[in-house]
Amino acid sequence: MENYNLLVTYQPNRAGMAEREVRRCINEAGDRVVELTSSCIRGVFCIETSGDAKQTVSAIREEFREDPGTLTNTFHWIPVDLWVKATLDDMAEAAHELAKGIGENERWMMHMHKRRHDMTSEELVLALTEPISKGKVDLRRPDKIIAVEVLGGMAGMSLVTREQIIDANRIRQEVGTPMIR
Repeated sequence: MENYNLLVTYQPNRAGMAEREVRRCINEAGDRVVELTSSCIRGVFCIETSGDAKQTVSAIREEFREDPGTLTNTFHWIPVDLWVKATLDDMAEAAHELAKGIGENERWMMHMHKRRHDMTSEELVLALTEPISKGKVDLRRPDKIIAVEVLGGMAGMSLVTREQIIDANRIRQEVGTPMIR
């Protein structure tokens, strides 16, 4: 999994259309799909791009804000900086390392999606954020986001800005277009 630098969620019964959308958007953003596979969780693609996934997602997000019809089969686009085992110790260590990229005066939050893990999301967030003493937590307008995507026994983690991730329905709300389910 270490090569995958991007996760994209989609409606499982639209996998073919979602894959075409992912490939088209990545190509139009000036990047290239090296590998795309379905993860162990239905509705999640693991993707290796040839370039910087954060820059690619930023470009796709910008296009999507201008034309909400750009994304109709995918929901969340999350770059991945590193993969760790989905144990509390490994994820806490990774969160601590990622937090080094948060400035003393920056606002931050943790964004968690967990699938097939014994702990609740709330328990995980509390355990992973507790040792972080930099910046100030701000759940509404963070400067930085520690993104944690748990897929069974592995977790993809990254430090991103709002512009480097896509929550398609949230953006649709912001620009005043209907949400897609």
